[in-house]
Amino acid sequence: MKNNSYKRILVAVDFSENSEIAINKALQIARLSDAELHLVHFVEVPIYPVLEDIAVMGIPGLWDESITKDMLEASSKKLSQLATKFKISQFESMAGIAENDIVDYAERKKCDLVVMGAHGLSGIKRLIGSTTNAVINHANCDVLAVRIHSEK
Repeated sequence: MKNNSYKRILVAVDFSENSEIAINKALQIARLSDAELHLVHFVEVPIYPVLEDIAVMGIPGLWDESITKDMLEASSKKLSQLATKFKISQFESMAGIAENDIVDYAERKKCDLVVMGAHGLSGIKRLIGSTTNAVINHANCDVLAVRIHSEK
């Protein structure tokens, strides 16, 4: 079974307690496979194409680049704390669109498993969450959607 084990595992986190559940599951798998573990978080920066046209005409846009910088700094600090808590040395926080960029990141880092929390609001999103669903449908590697049990 050693040949079929995972070598690089990516855990995509959103800083909820669901992230810690996903990290714990990934750590279990990493120990069994002797795999390296990577944490990633994407800060979603709003894109306003119509407003960019307005900004070109001399009217200021609504999004200030300093907001993105502040969000990335805060995200990096939180991810560093999470990585320290779980003793994970490889982690990165960056701007992007999670449902697309998690797949790209996993390919760039040659990950053979992506682990994410599964949660959402309604329909299929209620079962696994829209970002997780997108990653499952587009990743070229295995994806583990860790079921998050809610206390009711």
